[in-house]
Amino acid sequence: MIPRRRFLVGSLASAALAAPAGFVRGAPVSFSADPFTLGVASGCPREDRVILWTRLAPQPLEGGGMRDAAVDVEWQVAEDEAFSRIASRGVVRTTAELAHSVHAEVTGLRPDRVYWYRFRAGPALSPIGRTQTAPAGSGRTFRFAFASCQQYEQGYFTAYRDMAARDLDLVVHLGDYIYEKSWGSRHVRQHGVGIPTTLEEFRNRYALYKSDPDLQAAHAAFSLAFGLGRPRGDGRLCQ
Repeated sequence: MIPRRRFLVGSLASAALAAPAGFVRGAPVSFSADPFTLGVASGCPREDRVILWTRLAPQPLEGGGMRDAAVDVEWQVAEDEAFSRIASRGVVRTTAELAHSVHAEVTGLRPDRVYWYRFRAGPALSPIGRTQTAPAGSGRTFRFAFASCQQYEQGYFTAYRDMAARDLDLVVHLGDYIYEKSWGSRHVRQHGVGIPTTLEEFRNRYALYKSDPDLQAAHAAFSLAFGLGRPRGDGRLCQ
């Protein structure tokens, strides 16, 4: 068994080189750069289902950098990290209206079980994510972490780095997932210019947060549930 953090970093680095075995050859499509710059995520775990998320964004901070045409994105869920035992698969047609984001509800899964998942768009293969369904019934204990108030300017997301290395079943986010306003004077990194007011500006702000490698690692390692504050727009996992 390799440490989860090392596995996730390795999957991020090797995604572009991995052969998309088991995927069906779709319509030709090309990208100006890696379309999976925002990583992958899963959330809202139930006993028999989870929701998978990604977004095609070769230029994530410039509106995504995608053309207006719809693009089919294939997804796979497997019982093993080598994807030799496929549990479910499907296709989502992404559109410019939803910023070419993928929101796939995967059903028919077993309760309290770890699964691995990935996406493919044209020749591009996403990083591998790890998810887990909820246990059946009651009485089972589980390990979880919670996060809140992540202000990009005020510090690095090292707490997520720690989460990704731990043996957790779930991460709960209580809000706020992004911040619109800049505040404070001792900023360690740039938040962006101005307060977002348009849909594209909010998508760019979400993309800025989701570009953080430690946040991506935590998203890829665990299912995420939202509590008091849920992200809006293309960042949403739960209905």
